[in-house]
Amino acid sequence: MTTDMNGKLCLITGANSGIGKETALGLAKAGAHVVIAARDVKRGEEAKADIIERSGNRNVELLLADMSTGDGIRSLAEQYLSRHKQLHVLINNAGGLFQQYQKNAEGMEMTFALNYYAPFLLTHLLLDTLKASAPARIVNVASRVQAKSLNIDQLPEPVPYNSMKAYGASKLAVVMFTYTLARRLSGTSVTVNAVHPGVIYTPQSARMAPSLFRPLLKLFMSNPEKGAEPSLRLATDSSLEGVSGQYFHKKEPKQTGPFSYDNRQQEKLYERSLEWSGLQPLG
Repeated sequence: MTTDMNGKLCLITGANSGIGKETALGLAKAGAHVVIAARDVKRGEEAKADIIERSGNRNVELLLADMSTGDGIRSLAEQYLSRHKQLHVLINNAGGLFQQYQKNAEGMEMTFALNYYAPFLLTHLLLDTLKASAPARIVNVASRVQAKSLNIDQLPEPVPYNSMKAYGASKLAVVMFTYTLARRLSGTSVTVNAVHPGVIYTPQSARMAPSLFRPLLKLFMSNPEKGAEPSLRLATDSSLEGVSGQYFHKKEPKQTGPFSYDNRQQEKLYERSLEWSGLQPLG
């Protein structure tokens, strides 16, 4: 069952294409006031126009931000808060996998910066607004591709660099952050869950594959519309009211690896993340 989303404010990152765009479209169709975050103005405006046309909902906004840098994330939060005093749903969807080693403008490895640090920082910058808007929901798009463990003292610099290992580490960190934050938000009516959307055909997945196999990808991968369904369910389903600190594989709750449930490691990652961001810990 879908909660009535009329009058609800929803922010979705990485929403100019793929799963993020289809998630934004689904929320717009449900009557929400949707704010999409994108890096490129042309693609962002095109996505906004398409969502409005397909949903019939004109309450769709575009905010521009580079989610791979702390400055970009802070800019996004500032833009949002300058326009809105409420936030009922935050969907941390932006992410990526980089075949070659890269650093962002602030010197953080790019895969970890975009997949983990971005949702960590953005969520904390918007947390007071989410609490004031409660009941509110946070959805972290994760992956079933998760490392078995993390060397937290080494983060955020993977040595040596391997794109899939860096990706798996970042997604394990997202899941651990989800568990930690849920514990700290207990009693606030703000829930946070992580979700693996499935193996989805997107422009990014096509770029990652060898050119020889790209024409075959659509035969074996689900489309973005299907990939958006798990996030939409976590954001809107009334039967999930109050459910927090869970990892969902598509639409079913699943257990993650033993390391992800280690409270000591969770807290260590959280404290390290606060150091990178210069933020104060939650109670």
